[in-house]
Amino acid sequence: MFEQEIASIVADRESGSSQLVARIQRALFGLESSQPDRQQLQWAFQQLRHVDQSMVVVHHLLEELEPSIGSGFFEALRDYERHWSDLPRRVAARLIEARNWDDSHVLVHSHSGMLLEAIRRVTERYRGLTIWQTRSDPGGEGLTQYRELQDQGVMVHMVEDSQVPELAASMSAAWLGVDQYNDRAFVNKLGSKRIAEEMSRAGNTTFVLGDPRKRVDTLDFSSTLFEAVPFTGDTCLIEGEPYEGNSISPRV
Repeated sequence: MFEQEIASIVADRESGSSQLVARIQRALFGLESSQPDRQQLQWAFQQLRHVDQSMVVVHHLLEELEPSIGSGFFEALRDYERHWSDLPRRVAARLIEARNWDDSHVLVHSHSGMLLEAIRRVTERYRGLTIWQTRSDPGGEGLTQYRELQDQGVMVHMVEDSQVPELAASMSAAWLGVDQYNDRAFVNKLGSKRIAEEMSRAGNTTFVLGDPRKRVDTLDFSSTLFEAVPFTGDTCLIEGEPYEGNSISPRV
């Protein structure tokens, strides 16, 4: 039922923000044939406001679509989906251009739709890419991403978060998703700061896969699950759209 799916989305503590948005869009499109009334849609948006504020893409969707509740709602929903559905491909294209990823070893963290799509596209282009997936405590949602990567046929190893310091020197790079960011720092799952610091200490780069919807003036997040990580010369943002003419934009 629609109401159960909305409640499940609000309670989801494993999926990244882009995955939550995809679930919301599917749930809303599922109502189209039944011609929902305004109250049902307003109830859904009210419930979805309870998703953690760290998930800024979810709240971007809500802000964009709530004013359209009414006869033109599903047209607005389709327009929103068309505008943003190509974003993972554009982010992956910039990552592909960043360097030659043949026979690379890449450390990833948490569970992110953007990461999954980037990995899929890079492995189509380059040979011998091996992914090292953290368990991503607390929560352990890295195990879900590990299994999804296995299903994609990706060469992937599961590692404990405590192994990051010893692994960093043998990695080619780390790829991280992001829940929100500004010019100085980004917010992601706990453990991301340690990864960025250990990779930098080893002389390696952490690539942060950005989404323009997640760019904010002031970072606002729950410290129980998320943390802010500063951009440095070794921690580089790759956005899904050009930013000041640069495809790869280090933030200091």
